Amino acid sequence: MTKIVLTLFFSTVFLVTLAQDEGAVVKKERIQLDKGIFLGGGVSIAAGSNLGDYSSGINFEGGYMVRLNRVVSVGGSVSYLRFNYDASVLKNGVTSPDWYYDTQTASSNDGYYLTLTGGDVSIISLAANFKFNFVPVKDNSVVSVYGFAKPFIGSASLSGVSGLAEYHDTNGNPDPTLNRTGSFASKSSITGGIYLGPGVEINPAKSISFFAQASFGYTFPIDIVSTRSYGNDYNTDLANPDFPTKSLGFTSINFAAGISFNLD
Repeated sequence: MTKIVLTLFFSTVFLVTLAQDEGAVVKKERIQLDKGIFLGGGVSIAAGSNLGDYSSGINFEGGYMVRLNRVVSVGGSVSYLRFNYDASVLKNGVTSPDWYYDTQTASSNDGYYLTLTGGDVSIISLAANFKFNFVPVKDNSVVSVYGFAKPFIGSASLSGVSGLAEYHDTNGNPDPTLNRTGSFASKSSITGGIYLGPGVEINPAKSISFFAQASFGYTFPIDIVSTRSYGNDYNTDLANPDFPTKSLGFTSINFAAGISFNLD
């Protein structure tokens, strides 16, 4: 994951260097509306092979930007990222002893059917924004293509989790006397990370502009529901006091669109 983040970072730096080849005189020229307040939001997708029991989420962001010149803008923003627990991502039982997370199908093997509720992940973050236009913006620019980097610190929360593990014998018959229940209070932690990606802005030098962007986001390890992080020995794993949570790095692919109000 570190290699991915570094590759994206240095790729952005390389593209910024190309954009800055316009020359010092051009870069120092300012456009008339060089300050902006922006709001945006969209959908997010969990990325990677083991990101817990999550698939898609939502993101929102609001912030303030100042154009230092026609290439570089800096600012800050507050963002919100949320992924609800998704039962369809539960780990299925594989080898004997079977350990079932798919509660929608029956089986003739010995094991547990696990039903979970709660376990939603949310991250509120404060970011420093660095935006680089690949072609210098002018007062009459219609379209601007840019890259951005947003290192952030944030507060991550995992909502309370409760679960029921229903035992079925080797013939598929339930045995309620062997059922297990468990619950966790909500958890929160301070974390950090970075968002990197490209975007496009329509009428960037007008009083109102519109943008669309995509980003790769990496958050340092936080507590999430991740049944895929455990093995197949249900007697051991269901007895684990941390089950079904793990502290893992969280990555996401985020798509957003929004509006910017540009000021003199």
